[in-house]
Amino acid sequence: MVNDNLPSRYIVGAYATSPNLFSWDENSELVYFNLLKKLPSIRGLELPFWGESLHPFDDQWLLSNLDSNWENVLTCVPGTMKSLETNPRFGLASIDDNSRRKAIHFYRTAFNCINNLKNHFGNKSVIAVYISSSPYQNYKEKYANIDIFRTSLLELASWEWGNTKILVEHCDAYTKENSSPQKGFLSLSDEINAITQTNDICGSNIAIVINWGRSVIEHRNADGPLKHIKYTVQNNVLGGIMFSGTTANNNNLYGPWSDLHMPPALFSDYKYFEPESLMSFKEIKRTLAACDLSSLDCLGLKLLAMPKESSIKKRIAINRDTMYLLDQAMAELYKA
Repeated sequence: MVNDNLPSRYIVGAYATSPNLFSWDENSELVYFNLLKKLPSIRGLELPFWGESLHPFDDQWLLSNLDSNWENVLTCVPGTMKSLETNPRFGLASIDDNSRRKAIHFYRTAFNCINNLKNHFGNKSVIAVYISSSPYQNYKEKYANIDIFRTSLLELASWEWGNTKILVEHCDAYTKENSSPQKGFLSLSDEINAITQTNDICGSNIAIVINWGRSVIEHRNADGPLKHIKYTVQNNVLGGIMFSGTTANNNNLYGPWSDLHMPPALFSDYKYFEPESLMSFKEIKRTLAACDLSSLDCLGLKLLAMPKESSIKKRIAINRDTMYLLDQAMAELYKA
């Protein structure tokens, strides 16, 4: 018997497994969404904010097809990465004030989109917003600064978010081991310091989301998420965990140490998992055991279906089977 206080429903970054990640075909997306709605373990979706509107192609379509009972998250990472393509100094931690102000405007637009969702479905329809500490930095370029990030957090915290919690999704930071980072935003230590100072100043409850794959990429091994979880728990700022895989190997469609949301490693008779993935059942169990799951604001998964021609059946199965995997891990960890 599993503890009733443990999660059994998950936030799913279903846009990454969608057949329309970078294109738009209403018919195939409708089939995909209708199948998602049949999965009993979905608490809500991680909805991507690309910078201008709720949906990159059709806001009204999204409002018409979201499950009204879902409790969703809006992630601003996709739009941040899109903005960085044309402005490498874009972000809340930017030392360039004009670029920082553009980021504030970007998040104000996201804030308005969240209110649109709430007006349509009710206040519980958006439980959190994922933000990030861009821009990029490495040994040559340091476009980000902790004090500037804190200034931006204070501004965001002053807005009327209601029941929507601000969560900083930690992305891989520049380190000696991770000298060519995928994202390269502020270190976890800097993010935590900025968050705790902001919370102390204005009484907010900003927290951290650990993305499993990005923590592995940063540390170049599967102990990365455990180290990050331990640090956030020590500082009382762990708000969520998103399971997204990666690999050290090159003989696969995802590539080594890539932030391409690789599905879990092979388990049981699950058909669509990836043999090269570092996100094994054992590692998922270790990660779940490292924190108080009942205290998390959200627990979820974000996975990419490769190749891009993958069937809708496969796209649904990857999400369904990963939720089964999480259920199984918790069942083994918390047997009565």
